[in-house]
Order: sequence, then structure tokens, then C-alpha cells
Amino acid sequence: MRANPHLLEGINKYWVKFFLLAVFATMYVRDHQRPYFHEALGISIKDYDDKVFRITTEISRQTFPLELDLDHPAFYAGLDRLLAISERAAKIQAKGGIAAKLNKLTTAAAAGFTFLRLYMIPAKKKGLNADIRLAPTW
Repeated sequence: MRANPHLLEGINKYWVKFFLLAVFATMYVRDHQRPYFHEALGISIKDYDDKVFRITTEISRQTFPLELDLDHPAFYAGLDRLLAISERAAKIQAKGGIAAKLNKLTTAAAAGFTFLRLYMIPAKKKGLNADIRLAPTW
């Protein structure tokens, strides 16, 4: 991408933001659905995810012209909402039947709306580093 900086301009910035948010949201929900690993390590899932998000942001900062605002009050609230929607959807699907099919649409819409709200949190914009060498972050 750094060899073709035009890929990081214009509408492509929106795709970068979408990509970062999709990765973070997926990780957050999946990690909370599988708590045994983190319990075995004796670590908090939220603390672990926050650390990974911050390291990932440090890495992506070297390539992308924006970063997600992890400190925005609505960021983790939105991720928690996505988790609650996912858990509700799983319970509904486990019951089965026609009600499950109808509720699948409403939970998908709720998840989409929540993701859109997360997407609307202003990103931190920055210019690209002059040095295109990727450096270790930790």
C-alpha cells in the first residue's frame, strides 16, 4: 500500500476504517464467546482485547492514514452491544422454529445498526509516516 499511496486516499479511507472495525468487532465478540482460554491464562478478556487493539493500532498506524478511536466512550459500549446481540441471536437459534427465523432478521438488523453506529465514531486522522519501514511495536 505504501508503494501505491493512492490506495490510501479518497473513498479507500472508508474501506480501511471498515476493515479495522470489522476485525476488532469480530475479535471482541469471538473472544467473549470462548472464555475458557482466557480463564485458563488468568487474564481478563476485555484487558486482553484492549491490549491487542492498541498493538494492532500501533502497527496499522505505520501504514494507514487513520486509526479507530479506542478511547471514545461509545467504542467499547458498541462492542458490548454487538456481543449482547450475538448472544441473544444464539439463544434464539437454539430454540429453532418460525420465531427463530423472524428474530434472526431483527437481530441481524440490530447488529448492522450497531456496527454502523460504531463506524460513525470519528476516526483519528493522520498523515502517513515519511519512513515507510515497518517497525516492531512491542
